[in-house]
Amino acid sequence: MKFYNNFIRTFTDLPDHTTLLVHSLSGCLLHCYGCHNYEEIVANTPKQYKTEEELLNYLEKSGFLFDAIMFSGGEFLIDKVSEIEKLLQQVRNIFNGKIIITTCGVYPDKIKKLLTENLADGFHIDMKLPYHVLNAENDKQIFRDVMGITPNRRLIEKLLLSIDHVIEHNSSIDQIRTVKYPILADIFFDEIRNYVEERKDHFRSSVPYFLNEFMHP
Repeated sequence: MKFYNNFIRTFTDLPDHTTLLVHSLSGCLLHCYGCHNYEEIVANTPKQYKTEEELLNYLEKSGFLFDAIMFSGGEFLIDKVSEIEKLLQQVRNIFNGKIIITTCGVYPDKIKKLLTENLADGFHIDMKLPYHVLNAENDKQIFRDVMGITPNRRLIEKLLLSIDHVIEHNSSIDQIRTVKYPILADIFFDEIRNYVEERKDHFRSSVPYFLNEFMHP
């Protein structure tokens, strides 16, 4: 697994934590509207990058500066689950902080597996659209415009299942997040928030939900 050459210290991605942000260079299935990382991390893989060994060495030497590590992308979960498990176990062995993974939600089985194996302490999952009220055929242009993909029913089911997994996990460091895309009407965001609150009630969960302003690239 390869990583973006610059590891980033952030104080905002996980409130009340000093987090090491690590971007995977493994790619992404999506090409979301206004994505900040697509050109540099997904479409054109940098010639200079960090290896798994370099990441682990960095954690051994400087991990004490952080109380959380966040794996992002691209889509961190795009790699084989065995490779992800191996890396996270190595991180767990040498790093005492929390392990967070950001995801678009297309891999619900991997999310469930990593939580069950205690290889991730939390997930930050993007709910980009109100999947529960959209039809894969009739609303495919909306998916193309926002997420850069042509949907099918199975994909929508996976996205919703991933959200359920994160809400059910119910950790204070989990998050459901939505970007307030300027090409969508407010009713889209109302539907998303209402759905998240409904699922939180179902699971008796207090996972935080954030509607984040769109930042132009």
